[in-house]
Amino acid sequence: MIRTWLPIIVATVLIVALSGWEAVISDRFRGSGIAPEVVAERFAEIPMEIPGTSWIGEDREVEDEILQVAGAVNHINRQYTNGDTGDQVDVWLICGHARDVCRHTPNICYISQGFRQRAGQTRKTIKVPGEADAEFYTASFTREAGGFEPVRVFWAWNGNDASRGHTTWEAPDNQRRTYGNNTALYKLYFTARMGDGEDDADDSVAVDFAKIMLPEINKALFPEGTDPASGSEAAAESAEPVASAE
Repeated sequence: MIRTWLPIIVATVLIVALSGWEAVISDRFRGSGIAPEVVAERFAEIPMEIPGTSWIGEDREVEDEILQVAGAVNHINRQYTNGDTGDQVDVWLICGHARDVCRHTPNICYISQGFRQRAGQTRKTIKVPGEADAEFYTASFTREAGGFEPVRVFWAWNGNDASRGHTTWEAPDNQRRTYGNNTALYKLYFTARMGDGEDDADDSVAVDFAKIMLPEINKALFPEGTDPASGSEAAAESAEPVASAE
């Protein structure tokens, strides 16, 4: 009798377990971590003109298809120009579900658009007084066709999740494992053209720009405040080689 019913019992348990796991992954029983209207309000607080500087931003349109693929509940696609030097830095900021926001990193998206990654990606810690250390991945890309100049991209995530210790900009080894089922994950890019002979991430204008822009972004996205002590004390100031991000 037991032999007759055992396969049915085992199959039933497996079906229930897998269905439960699928429900968790698909958020069938969960709402958004941050309501879309709240995300929009916070994004609207990110200044077009950075106070005390000559940096002024200009929004760029993004195709709906790109936003859907990125999983962006809300987004900023903006180019900032320094009125004194002419330097330019692009900012790409989105918020959405981790299952989407963890994907489509520059080492995937840029390659799919015909760019070539010039060297392995590294990590770069950007230190800003009064802010938690921000750790970014960085890599440079070039595309001979079309006359594109080489660019350097910095990218990171912020889980905005104090319960799991993810309250700073991070570049984890495995984003999916780190952020799990986070329904309101932020992803941030800083992109700048590379100057002649510029090979070190520290030489990028995007680093200097990030140091004055990150406080403005953090103030807008996290009005409850961030804890500078939560930054990684062990993170190196210089870039260090790492494996490819997932």
